[in-house]
Amino acid sequence: MSGVRAPALAAGGDAGEGEAAATLSVGMAVALAAIAMTFAALLLAYGIVRVQAPAWPIAGERPVPPLWGYRLAATAVALAGSLAMWRAARGPDRAAQGSDGTTIDRGGRHHVSGSLLVAGLCGAAFLGLQVASFVTLRGRQIGPGAGLGASVVYALSAFHGVHALAALLALAPALYADARRRPLRRARLRAVASFWHLVTGVWVVVFLAVFVA
Repeated sequence: MSGVRAPALAAGGDAGEGEAAATLSVGMAVALAAIAMTFAALLLAYGIVRVQAPAWPIAGERPVPPLWGYRLAATAVALAGSLAMWRAARGPDRAAQGSDGTTIDRGGRHHVSGSLLVAGLCGAAFLGLQVASFVTLRGRQIGPGAGLGASVVYALSAFHGVHALAALLALAPALYADARRRPLRRARLRAVASFWHLVTGVWVVVFLAVFVA
C-alpha cells in the first residue's frame, strides 16, 4: 500500500503547488491592473491640466529644476533593477531546480542569487535618489506648495516612490530565503518581477511626461 500511496501524495503535492501558483498569478494580475489604472488616471489628470494651461510652468510660478543627475541616475538604476529581476525570475536551468520544478534549490543558482542582490541594491538606490531629489528641492526653497508644477512633481514622485518601496519589501522575503540558502519559489519570484517591471515602466512614463516633455 505504501508504494501506491506515495506517488498519490506526491501528485497531490504537485497539484497543490500548481493551484497556489495559479492563484498567485491571478491575484498579482488583478493588483497590477488596479495599480496601472490608478497611475493612468493620475497621468491623465496631469496631461489635461498641462494641456489646458496657457504656459508651463504657469506664469508667476518658480520653474521646478529637473535635476537631471538624479532623474537620469534613478532611471538607469530602475531599468537595471528590472533587468536583474527578469534574470532572477527566469531562474536557472533544470539542474538547479527542485525535484518538482517549482522551486530553485541550493545547487547551481549562483546567477539567481546575484540577480536578486543586484535588484535589491538598485531598488534601494532608486529610493535614495528620489529622497535626495526631494531634499535638494527643499534646499532650493521649492516645496510641494510652491506651485502647481511643484505639486505635480512631488505628488507623482512620492506616489511612485511608495510603490517602489512596496516592490522592494516584496523582494525582501526572497532575499532573506536566498541568504539562508532556502529554496526559492519560482511563482513568487515571477510575481514580484511582474510588480517590479510595472513600477519601472510607470517611472519611465513619469520621467518622460513630467521631466522631459
